[in-house]
Amino acid sequence: MDPQIEKKEKISTRRTYLLLSRSLLSLLEEMPFEKITLIQLCSHSMVPRSTFYRYFEDKYDLLYYCLQTFFEDANLDQDVVYLKEGKGRKFVTKLISILHDNKASFQKICQLNKNGIFMDILRNYLIQVLDQTINRLKQEGCKLKISQPVFTYLLADLYISMAKCYLESVEDPPEAFAEHVCLFAERDFFVD
Repeated sequence: MDPQIEKKEKISTRRTYLLLSRSLLSLLEEMPFEKITLIQLCSHSMVPRSTFYRYFEDKYDLLYYCLQTFFEDANLDQDVVYLKEGKGRKFVTKLISILHDNKASFQKICQLNKNGIFMDILRNYLIQVLDQTINRLKQEGCKLKISQPVFTYLLADLYISMAKCYLESVEDPPEAFAEHVCLFAERDFFVD
């Protein structure tokens, strides 16, 4: 294949992914995920339906792609499973910083989708990410004191609750909020 044609195809593919992702996020600010239709996604992104199906099976597949991209951009590493002894502070601070930089958008998405399937999909995706991280750590000799499903489910819920708390009710600067989350994880609640 001609290198110029291949380069144009790669640019076209990246453009399509970007247009569809941005459209989904924009629509999530306007309505719950359940109400978003494929027609709306394609119209909003100006991507033909046939092109959509070339890249994604359905809107759920697109949502998983968006979540994957979000967590890849957050540079998840093994610190995602630690909150004690400062190990997870870097990840928590980065996550809160991302939420802070786009706070108005994330607030709308959270508010419109708080009782819908979106939060379940987010939780399940985060559990998968945490499971993969734990499995890598197990290969390095790390052992959990509690069962892995309990750990990943509760940690995923902690991260989701942390994000919702920051978006819905907290006025603290991102660094202070991240510090409070880590103090909570260390059970350091009260001043002596």
